[in-house]
Amino acid sequence: MQPLPRRSLATGLAALTLTLGTIPAAAEGIGFVNMERVFAQSTEGRAVQQRLNEEFGDEQREFARREQEIRQMQARLERDKPLMSQAQLDKQEAEIERRIEAFETDFAGVQEQVTKIQQEAGQKLMEPAQAAIAAIAEARNISAVFEVGTFDPGRAGMLYFEQGAEVDLTQAVIDALNKDE
Repeated sequence: MQPLPRRSLATGLAALTLTLGTIPAAAEGIGFVNMERVFAQSTEGRAVQQRLNEEFGDEQREFARREQEIRQMQARLERDKPLMSQAQLDKQEAEIERRIEAFETDFAGVQEQVTKIQQEAGQKLMEPAQAAIAAIAEARNISAVFEVGTFDPGRAGMLYFEQGAEVDLTQAVIDALNKDE
């Protein structure tokens, strides 16, 4: 096989350069979205939170009352322990334990209902949120968007992150979701 003449090599490189020059520039930025904030501050997210408050507000107040009552019983037991007989002590401890178990069982049931509603609402909001994220990222020439809770470049789950290069898209996503309503 003969080596390519220099003229052919130069022509090939020129053609390659011209071809690469016509490729559109790739997106450059890195963005992040705090989805917790999107869910909390979007119109739909606030409506879900209001619904939860209306639906479970009474239970929440009742749980707070019961928890306070148990804490008072525990404090009273600690205070009066030296003056109590072993039978009285055993009876009080058993009553406190019974109330704690009932509290935990009741609370778990309500928490399960709240979690189910939050998950359903989150799924409902996720599709329009993802569409808004894609549109905003495309408009701002951002090549990657990461979901983060509380943004901390040192703990964002990336191997390398140049501080100051990030673009917070959270408010733009909230605005886009709220604009559609």
